[in-house]
Amino acid sequence: MPADALSGFTAPLDPTGRASLFGPTPWTFAGRSFTVFARCKKSIAEAFLPAPLRPTDDPLLRFSVHDLICDLGFGWAYAQENPAPCQFHEASVAVAAEHDGVVGYWDPFLWCDSDAELAVGREMFGWPQVLGDVWLTQPHPARGWSVGDRVTGAVGRHGQSVFDIRMKIERQGALPVDLPSFTHFYTMRVLPDPADGSVTRELFVSTMDDVRAGDLWSGTGEITLNAPELQGLEIESVIGGHCHTISWVKNRAKLIDKSQT
Repeated sequence: MPADALSGFTAPLDPTGRASLFGPTPWTFAGRSFTVFARCKKSIAEAFLPAPLRPTDDPLLRFSVHDLICDLGFGWAYAQENPAPCQFHEASVAVAAEHDGVVGYWDPFLWCDSDAELAVGREMFGWPQVLGDVWLTQPHPARGWSVGDRVTGAVGRHGQSVFDIRMKIERQGALPVDLPSFTHFYTMRVLPDPADGSVTRELFVSTMDDVRAGDLWSGTGEITLNAPELQGLEIESVIGGHCHTISWVKNRAKLIDKSQT
């Protein structure tokens, strides 16, 4: 069969074009999110950031767990008709970063339980996604959240705990502190060449569009780091946590740096 008889946006390709794991941007996301924020020393943030990114003036760490729906680039009707590939969990550790005056987040670590999310993250945008087991407390199905409720996000990999975040809800509304918005994200695609062994690194910034958050609750947060790769993230103080519904649209990214070794 000639190569031009195969269709699809990405591998696997087939004559119908329906085998591809994901489609082109835009991608629409919606679901629930739980995050605990912490402060760290500037030297800790610098150790996890690639050049030319630099830490924000108030170095910040962000630990998040998400329970999401995504249309994978095939449209929201596809997500409604195909819950199995479009519903997933994701967790990330992020460092607040700045480049050319744009404040955003750099995720040195990210776990998910979806092959499509893992593939698009690593192949297209450069999110450092690996397979993991992710759990998130849901609000009461009838009454929702209320003050005094407890929220837990847990991440595991290879049968071992990666990290846990916890919060006791103290108020309806946001934390009483300014935090970088869920808008700009820095990622690095790392592409080894199988022919000559060289490695190309491409640094991107993505801007999330039409970000909407609702049913926002916040309170005292706790963070427990268990995985060896997280031990270098020395936390100075925990700011607090918040949980909420969220939706956004992810479009194409902007290339800001490229190198080859």
